[in-house]
This record gives sequence, C-alpha cells and structure tokens, in this order.
Amino acid sequence: MKLEHITRGLIQKRLVYRRKISLTSFALGFLFATTYLTIDIDTQSINPETSSNPNPEIEWTIYDLIGRIVNGSKATLRQFPYQVSLRETHSNVHFCGGSLIHEKYVLTAAHCMFDKNVQIQPWMITIVAGELRLWQPTSTGQRRGVEKIHVHPNFNRETLENDITILTLKISFNLTPEVNIAPLPDHTAIPTTICQVAGWGYPSENDHVTSEDLMFVDLPLMSRDLCKKLLENITDFPPGMICAGYMEGQKDSCQGDSGGGMMCNGELTGVVSGGNGCARPRTPGVYADVYFYINWIAEVTDEEFFKKKMITKDESGTEQKILWE
Repeated sequence: MKLEHITRGLIQKRLVYRRKISLTSFALGFLFATTYLTIDIDTQSINPETSSNPNPEIEWTIYDLIGRIVNGSKATLRQFPYQVSLRETHSNVHFCGGSLIHEKYVLTAAHCMFDKNVQIQPWMITIVAGELRLWQPTSTGQRRGVEKIHVHPNFNRETLENDITILTLKISFNLTPEVNIAPLPDHTAIPTTICQVAGWGYPSENDHVTSEDLMFVDLPLMSRDLCKKLLENITDFPPGMICAGYMEGQKDSCQGDSGGGMMCNGELTGVVSGGNGCARPRTPGVYADVYFYINWIAEVTDEEFFKKKMITKDESGTEQKILWE
C-alpha cells in the first residue's frame, strides 16, 4: 500500500493513500532551502553553541506547516519535565516534540527528520527543554544542539512503520525539577490504561494557528485487535505500533505533536506518529510502541542505563530481561 505526499496550498503536508483515506504524519513542516515564500531570519537569536550552518548564505523558506493537541488542557510547570520542543535553529520555529530519555538523548519520531524526501541535518535542530510557552523564554529553559540523528534503519516513510528516532545532543541537559528524564517502560502497557500526551500546535486539523502553550490530553490505550479493526483501511498496523483515543473522537494528539511522548502509569509508552485526521470518531491516533524498541534504544545509545531494560526471549518465546552487571 503506497502513500504519497501532497501539499494543501502553502500549508499542511499529508500522507495520502491511493485509496480514499489519508494518514497524516503529525509534524510541522520543516524549514528547508527552496526558492519560494522567503522568511527573514533574526541573526541575533542564533546561538553559536547550537548552530554550525555550513552554508550561512543559504536562503531559508517555509515549505509547509501543520499543527496539535485537540480539546486539551494547559500544562503546568514541572508537569511534563521530559517534554522538549524541536526548533529550526535559525528561525526558532517549533516543528516537532520529543522526550528526554537521558541527559544526552531525546526520543522523537522518524518522520520529523525529513523535509519532503531529504533528511534534515543535526545543525538544523535546536532542542528546547524546561519551557511551557513557545515564544517566552524563561530562566528554567535550556537549549542544546544536536550532534547526531539516529533514524531507525527500517523506518518506512510511506507507512510510518518504525517511526522512531534518537537524537544525540552536543551537550547534556542539566537535570532540574523543570528538565528531567522520562522513564522507559518495563512491560507492554495494558489496554484501557489512561495515558497523557502533551504538545504544542493547532487545536484541530482545520485550525492553522499554533498555540504558545504546552497542552495535554488524557487518552485511553486501545487493544491491538481493536486498533487493527478500526484502522484496517489505513494501515496493516504492524508490530511496533500502538493506538489510543476515544471511540467518539473529540480528544486526540494532532499535527505538530509528532515525536512527543505518551506517558502511561509514569512510563514513556508511545511516541506520537500519525493518524487519519485528528479526533475523528472511531479513528484513534497511532504511536510508536517504545517498549517494542527498547533493545534498539540500548544498542544505539550504548548506555548501561538502557541496557538494563533490554529484552530477550527463551526457547518458548517468553520474554526475559537481560541482566547486566
């Protein structure tokens, strides 16, 4: 089943099946070098510690935009200390969310790392943590540059399979009450568990005005069987995907929330990936299943901190933890 990119005017990038149904990747369009819709860059806002543009004369433009949490509530300071904003370094524009999983690593969505068919470069991204409002820097906020982008090797941009990426930071974040780590899961989350998703962006799929405030919404996890049934015309729902939402719709994550975390029982259970619109009835949002990728996270980071959570299976197929001294 093939997906293709289309652009709706100058805003809104969507992934559209050749059938009648569209699957949206919940990312804001990244600022990319093209020849139209030029924007001015405030060079005074560029942090030399987080920016090393090898082409300083390049003309930056907006290629497309999309947007956020539907029918959510405003977050409070320290409520989501792991939540980070991925910004385009030169314009400071938010384009995706992410979760701090270690002082030096951020977990986000793989599709956030592409503009059209081109993978963006580390110097294009600045990570902002410890702030609730996009355009109001505070004393609790911290900014870091990206050293390396680790897109999952089996990421499929047409189906959003393996939609997960790790960003290695140039400098570790200082952990504070406002900037902290999201615990990774020790097991698969139980369906019907009420989880929380936070993000910035638009209040609906048809609203093109971003919110300055970090918003959050409570969503129930759905079983794999129910996800497959509800999304059978959109995706084959392969392993590594989970879904969450209400049968009646009304609440959901949406465009611009891509890469942000879904927290269930105090553990980072999902990464916002995509969906068919936002908050539509009988159409849950799709997330990358963090537990499914625990071993990959440990291998990429090579940190003992994550290796303790690695999973193996015995001859009967029963999952067992790998014990590290």
